Amino acid sequence: MRYSRLLVREIKLSLKTMDDLHQSFALDAVPQQCDGYEVQKIPCCWILKEIDSGRRIKLNDSGMMIWDLCDGKQSVGELITFLKEQFPDAADSMEKDVQRTLDELVEERLITMG
Repeated sequence: MRYSRLLVREIKLSLKTMDDLHQSFALDAVPQQCDGYEVQKIPCCWILKEIDSGRRIKLNDSGMMIWDLCDGKQSVGELITFLKEQFPDAADSMEKDVQRTLDELVEERLITMG
């Protein structure tokens, strides 16, 4: 399936390439996925399609993993701790990387913070 450049906004969620402009969320804040998205895996990445508008957001595997963890039950601090356990080689930069990704997900209206 081909996606128009106008319909697909790519979020560059690579943990090593994002710039330093981001919001930091309190570690006790609880991220929750926004309703109304269909998820599709394609060879290069993940596509989240907003059902009402048809807007498509492209996420890499890291971004999708973090979005998937935003279940409204775990706090930002708990997400960071979990990901540090899963990826100990990246533990030193995990908090900063997760905060950047969460900021992008909020900006794209894919999650809210409670």
